[in-house]
Amino acid sequence: MKIEGYEVPEELYYTKDHLWARVEDNGNVRVGMDAFGGTATGEIEFIDLPMEDDEFEAGEAFGSIESAKWVGGLTMPVTGTVIEVNSKIEDETGLMAEDPYGDGWFILIKPSNLKEDLEKLIHGDKIKSWFEEDIESR
Repeated sequence: MKIEGYEVPEELYYTKDHLWARVEDNGNVRVGMDAFGGTATGEIEFIDLPMEDDEFEAGEAFGSIESAKWVGGLTMPVTGTVIEVNSKIEDETGLMAEDPYGDGWFILIKPSNLKEDLEKLIHGDKIKSWFEEDIESR
């Protein structure tokens, strides 16, 4: 769906800081930043991502993004182990804005508490009102 001019896929789960989580067919979770987050930060100068096999709890910082006007942490949407890191995004930071739901992803996680973690994320009917309210408050 489109909200305020931004593409916001309904099948994804979102954190309040505009990270998305996609549950893949094999049960792993791919994580990236949504279209609003990828453009609101300005031109990204640096992305710091974790290493494979690093373990995180949901809500814990797993990396950071730095732009000319902003430095911020990336918070883990679900508890689990990082099984793949998108090294391409570290070299081509523009992918975050150009292809946020495709090549612009950050990490792939093997979740350990998926069902409970997903219940705490923004999904389905809650997406539109959350997104509109968040954009208006900025």
